[in-house]
Amino acid sequence: MNIFNLDEETWDRILKDIESVVSLFPFNANEKQDVIHDAILHVINRLSTSYYEKGKFDVWVKKVTLNFCKDRVTDPRKKNTSYYEDLSKEPTFPYKYYSDDIKDKIALEIMDESIEELEYLEKQIIIGRINKESYFTLATKFNKNKKTIIKYCHKALTELREIINKKYSERYGEKYMDNKDE
Repeated sequence: MNIFNLDEETWDRILKDIESVVSLFPFNANEKQDVIHDAILHVINRLSTSYYEKGKFDVWVKKVTLNFCKDRVTDPRKKNTSYYEDLSKEPTFPYKYYSDDIKDKIALEIMDESIEELEYLEKQIIIGRINKESYFTLATKFNKNKKTIIKYCHKALTELREIINKKYSERYGEKYMDNKDE
């Protein structure tokens, strides 16, 4: 099938089919447009090489797009799919706390402020660990070795403990937790 002979109505149908399939997958708003664009390119490539059937064109487009999205979500080497956003200007944070480990609600605010002071990679690793991501998943996400991620995590936790203690003692006159080194 020659893709250049398609009329505007057919292109609109293709776009609508692709958007409907992509909306079934857990992409954030920014990545959704990128995935739609990549899916369109994938469908065009497949259309010019492997579409021979007459009829059932919409079903074929949906199948190709569905398989493309499944591959995109499940392939650990593809880095375009992330489930976190950097929300540094908003007061809410994209992770959950388990308050058994934390003294009080004020300490949560101090912890949020302290996490924001970390470097980008360390901050993302801490957020990932709070969300119970494994070291292997984080290593795949950041294209690093698992041991490197563990090293960054320990460094970030030590730094985070120091920042929290400093802020807590400035506000309340006592340390929040004892350092292991002291």
